[in-house]
Amino acid sequence: MSLSLKFYIAIIAIIAGVLIGTLLFFEPIEPWWIIVLWGLSGWVADAFPVEVRKINGNIWIIGLGMTFNLSAAVLFSPISAMIIGAIAATSLNEMKITQWYKILFNVSQISIATFAAAFIYRCFPVNLAIVKIFAIAIAIAIYAIVNNSFVAGAISLATKKKFKWILKDVLIDFFGLSIFISLAISYLAIYLYPYVHFYVVFVILGPLLGIRFVIDLYRKFLNTKLEAMYALTKALEEKDPYTAGHSERVSLYCEVIAEKVGIYGKHLDDLKIAAQLHDVGKIGIRDLVLNKPERLTLIEYEEVKRHPIDGANIISQIPAFERIVGWVRYHHERWDGTGYPEGLKGEDIPLEARIIGICDVYDALTTKRSYREEFSHDEALKMILSEKGKAFDPKLVDILIESADEFDKIRIEHAPVYPGVKK
Repeated sequence: MSLSLKFYIAIIAIIAGVLIGTLLFFEPIEPWWIIVLWGLSGWVADAFPVEVRKINGNIWIIGLGMTFNLSAAVLFSPISAMIIGAIAATSLNEMKITQWYKILFNVSQISIATFAAAFIYRCFPVNLAIVKIFAIAIAIAIYAIVNNSFVAGAISLATKKKFKWILKDVLIDFFGLSIFISLAISYLAIYLYPYVHFYVVFVILGPLLGIRFVIDLYRKFLNTKLEAMYALTKALEEKDPYTAGHSERVSLYCEVIAEKVGIYGKHLDDLKIAAQLHDVGKIGIRDLVLNKPERLTLIEYEEVKRHPIDGANIISQIPAFERIVGWVRYHHERWDGTGYPEGLKGEDIPLEARIIGICDVYDALTTKRSYREEFSHDEALKMILSEKGKAFDPKLVDILIESADEFDKIRIEHAPVYPGVKK
């Protein structure tokens, strides 16, 4: 862990400590049994988080315990809400983490976010029901911004990635999935509390865990579909051992370029999936054409040229992958408009398709084929440079040249094992 990250965590922990210490002297506190019950309910909810995806290799999960934090911020005093948030933040999921500073960071930042929500809520006159609804929504938004800003800051310092891109991405996840769950169930808890008091925790725990179960099933469904497509790609590569690992390498090359043009988070994840699947349409090409050692006939070449369309059609069967369909369909378009399948030109070609295209060509050039030997890294760079402004986006060519060492490292570390050659 870098010194800057240690300092960052220390500052957040100090702020949380000072806030709690100060509020203990000036704010009323709820009975301890209510705080413990509410906090433990959040602890249980956070023990079953929703795994959204990975950010820069780190698993990004959204804990459902924030519903209890948010409702506590409205129902109880700020100090009570902070303690409840701290209890929930030490869930079983967090206790599995061996690094104590990660637990300290999580407890501190959630405590501060809960305080911020409680403070903002109390800035509104909540005599009218409509104002109360608005105030709760604003409080939840503030909670999200503070919580996710702290998390994005930590990820940025740990990975050396740009803070603004990571923050944008984690906020999209929060507001895209959790905000509706939190709003609905927090409102339910807040409005039921005057009637059933602490029994409300049992009313809202059930729906929370039920929602988590449904989301998890949907995520597993999508993963199963994705794994099936990856299996198709692997089956395709098994048909031609010279292309083994091609899709994986293209995905890694795409990541290098993507981060240099400001593609991060879910956008990057989607691009890497598209890169992994960019040749899936080749599964329909006859083996005698796919592995032909001689020059293809015009009819055979037309058959090969259909693979971006066929690949896009396969991927389009999964609604969640709708965004990447065009990236796969157009990865053989050329900057000068002479590519296929539609002859798109320049920036009419999606940026993601352009990135996949140039990385696809680099890997094809630097790996052996049944009809030729591989070109060296330097030879491949010269050939790509010669096509700047013709086959490839000039800006992407410049980025690839600047990233030559990173490409060469990936090429060496993930080099394929050719028939009869031991790695």
